[in-house]
Amino acid sequence: MNSSKMQRLTQDGRMKMDPVFIKGGEELVYTLQESPTQMSLMRLKLADGSVERLHPQATNNEFEAAFTPDGRYYAFVQSKGNLNLKLVIRDTRQNKDAVFDPGGGFSGMRRPTFAPDGSRIVFSIPGNNGQQIHSVNAQGLDRKELTTSALNSWPAYSADGKYIAFGSNRDGDYDIYVMDAAGGNVRRLTKSPGMDLRPAWSPDGKQIAFTSNRDGNYEIYVMNADGSQPRRVTNNTERDDYATWHPDVKRLAIMAERAGKFDLYLVDVPA
Repeated sequence: MNSSKMQRLTQDGRMKMDPVFIKGGEELVYTLQESPTQMSLMRLKLADGSVERLHPQATNNEFEAAFTPDGRYYAFVQSKGNLNLKLVIRDTRQNKDAVFDPGGGFSGMRRPTFAPDGSRIVFSIPGNNGQQIHSVNAQGLDRKELTTSALNSWPAYSADGKYIAFGSNRDGDYDIYVMDAAGGNVRRLTKSPGMDLRPAWSPDGKQIAFTSNRDGNYEIYVMNADGSQPRRVTNNTERDDYATWHPDVKRLAIMAERAGKFDLYLVDVPA
């Protein structure tokens, strides 16, 4: 699929990461590298292309937002300095925040994702034996470790909340794996040279999108949830990354580099 079949959503060309659809696909929230020292959460309205800050008054770095399907809760990573990363969990109904702060200096906490019912949030964080996947509840409490060895990142719940897909280097280079939501029963889904990263489970639970450089540069791929029938979605000499599913399960929003500019695009998913 070439760029002529992609719908461009943003125009500023600055680096963008981790888009996520909200409000039934009407809006996208994503991380924008506003300056060399400032990352901000932005809200894009697809109907008119307007973009604004999610938190207009924010002065700290904020990135990697995640939302519950009903919109009550959302979470994001906040940095108040290079050595202080916290997970902020916002309850929009009660208008209050819970904060998970692991302490101990640089936490390396990344990529929070909610269970579909909003009961748990998973994320990756450095542990005793590498980067591990942990979870907390919506109040930032009841911390549980779901992996115990190797480097494990980018957790993504299945639509029914029973499983978590993630990237891991436990067998060498990074591949995509899936485990039970409580941890354990790990199954490997990809086995390719290079790196398979950032799995994103489709809203109907049938497919997983991911980034891979198996063919020489970073492209978007889609496979069945059991790892079968991988299909390449993008094909360009520049970088394609950070796929997220539109609720219609027919399209992905991705970050694509074109002519050295980084913008969000909508791209059709091959059958």
